[in-house]
Amino acid sequence: MLKLIQKRYLEWRERRFLAAHGCETREQYDHMYDLDINRPASRVKDFYRGYPYVYCFENRGHNVYYWDVAIDGIYVLSQWCKENCTDKFRFDFHRASSTSNGWEIDELGGGDYIFFACKNPKDYTLFLLRWS
Repeated sequence: MLKLIQKRYLEWRERRFLAAHGCETREQYDHMYDLDINRPASRVKDFYRGYPYVYCFENRGHNVYYWDVAIDGIYVLSQWCKENCTDKFRFDFHRASSTSNGWEIDELGGGDYIFFACKNPKDYTLFLLRWS
């Protein structure tokens, strides 16, 4: 009986913590409050400050409203990464422009791109071999 009470208390505490941060799952919380990203950055390289390996999926001229297939593809890619990657990874949508300094986050004039970032070079290489 004591174990059941402890379990219910821990579940309640976790739900309360997530609700206080506006998240539904621990995975969503980890994605939103990742310490290895810098949200106010103006360059993609600076946004992923803790992820040395970043790959850009280009959208081939479509905007985000036509990306239902891409969103489904992100689900397939993330499932594959959960099964095969050994370190942290993440996918994000950014409106960006390619410049001589790399990708600049440009909310007004940029195109819509999906960026994959990871920490481990082996995971990055395996990802590129499979999905690029």
